[in-house]
Amino acid sequence: MLPFEQISAERLEFSYEDRKIFTDLTFSIGKNQSVLLLGPSGSGKSTLAFCLNRLYPEAVDGVLKGSISYEGQSLEAFKAGELNQKIGIVFQDPESQFCMLTVEEEVAFGLENFHIPREQMELKIDRALELVGLQNDKKTTIHTLSGGQKQKLALACVLALEPEVIILDEPTANLDPVSSSELVETIALIKNERPFTLIVIEHKLDDWVELIDTCLVLDSNGSLLFEGTPAQCFGEFASFLKKEGIWLPKVVEAALTAKIAGMYRGERLPLLKSELLAGLDYSFDFSKKISKTLAIKEPILEVKGIHARGHLKNINLTIHKGEQVALVGSNGAGKTTLSKCLAGLIPVTQGEIQFLGVPLSKWKEKDLFQKLGYVFQNPEHQFITDSVFEEIAFGLEHRASALSILEKIGLEKHANAHPFALSQGQKRRLSVATMLVHEQELLILDEPTFGQDANTAHEIMEILEEKSGAVMMITHDMELVDQYADTVHVLDAGELIFSGTPESLWENEEIVNRARLKLPFRKQLQDEFVRREIHVAT
Repeated sequence: MLPFEQISAERLEFSYEDRKIFTDLTFSIGKNQSVLLLGPSGSGKSTLAFCLNRLYPEAVDGVLKGSISYEGQSLEAFKAGELNQKIGIVFQDPESQFCMLTVEEEVAFGLENFHIPREQMELKIDRALELVGLQNDKKTTIHTLSGGQKQKLALACVLALEPEVIILDEPTANLDPVSSSELVETIALIKNERPFTLIVIEHKLDDWVELIDTCLVLDSNGSLLFEGTPAQCFGEFASFLKKEGIWLPKVVEAALTAKIAGMYRGERLPLLKSELLAGLDYSFDFSKKISKTLAIKEPILEVKGIHARGHLKNINLTIHKGEQVALVGSNGAGKTTLSKCLAGLIPVTQGEIQFLGVPLSKWKEKDLFQKLGYVFQNPEHQFITDSVFEEIAFGLEHRASALSILEKIGLEKHANAHPFALSQGQKRRLSVATMLVHEQELLILDEPTFGQDANTAHEIMEILEEKSGAVMMITHDMELVDQYADTVHVLDAGELIFSGTPESLWENEEIVNRARLKLPFRKQLQDEFVRREIHVAT
């Protein structure tokens, strides 16, 4: 029996600044369904989400054609604010939806807007914060939270209102690996207790697969490519989705790779790890796909016993010329604080940082930023011009080279667009590119592949690998660490608890668990096969 149709769209088309974002979208979403909305970066996923609860087109002066109905009623028929109580959305950039000072006040703000009785508010606030693990941060000021904690707060604000539909736009993008899994478990638990319709825009798919019953896939032109079950989507169209740059669940990607090599015996591509292991040939190669040997080179940045802001305690590390470095750890561990100290954006209270043999405090700001680049977690914080082209060309002696850079990062069609008009994934690409053009000795990037489809994420990392200078990336993506990092540093509660190669980290179970990390998928499979071989042998 088909679920009651809750949301339906007919021939939807959205244009902004004379540019079509998506076109001719017709689909329906049943009551209490769990829907995965997929597509390449810039295909219009977030824009569609904003249209579904009527934030767009008014908020951006866009043009929306076609029709959207909610439970058989056109969206235009709802009073101002009425639809927002029924359809809650967590933005891709959580900071953009905060307006209060503390965590508690932010959750209360939404409840007050919808006239929830004060005697009920305390219980709703506590329950929502408990669900996302922020119960101990009730009185904390929002600006002191980490990016991942802000994402959890944005979700708590929506959960407290108990809407009939919840839209999550990249909900795990800033979460550590364990928090990502816990969030999906929390959503599943809430759906069991109080059924609601769920629409998820996501690139990290593995934790969601068992919860999802429908996939909606947009192509790079913003047209509807597929509507159906996850089994159909990933089982029958995996190869096509991969060519489009759409992320696949790691289970599906591994099976696809193994099938091409003649190492997978299953009749269809699996969705679960147990199904993959049952059909996978034991001789399948689990070795690291990208491997390189880093010659010992001179240090370019040395950190000696630094403390900062009460978050960092006695940090010691060295970054060498040409080194690819990853900085990882749980949400709130101090990763962004440390990276900003290394870039001279936050002063240290104790210890010293030397860059190119000179104390960081002795560098003139202008000279420092010609040698050291920093890409913020929120790309909008660093845009200074009115067009994508000007953003790349700013400070370049040969402005013509800006066009070739735009082509390299796939933004040549948006050269005249305002940077703020780009999708979040496109903004991230632009922010990375603005730093790459200057060939600094050290480039520090906070979540470099945030919001990227599989193709553009790979292109960004390839460009970073080509750099002659050193690169430090803050990331929650263990696949990225496994494939690209020479050295990984692990932070926990402001302390550096591990420095070494990714492979040596994967072998240190205590550190992996303490920092709320997860093994990369190829290592998970490798360990599982070893356990099975031992079991068979005994």
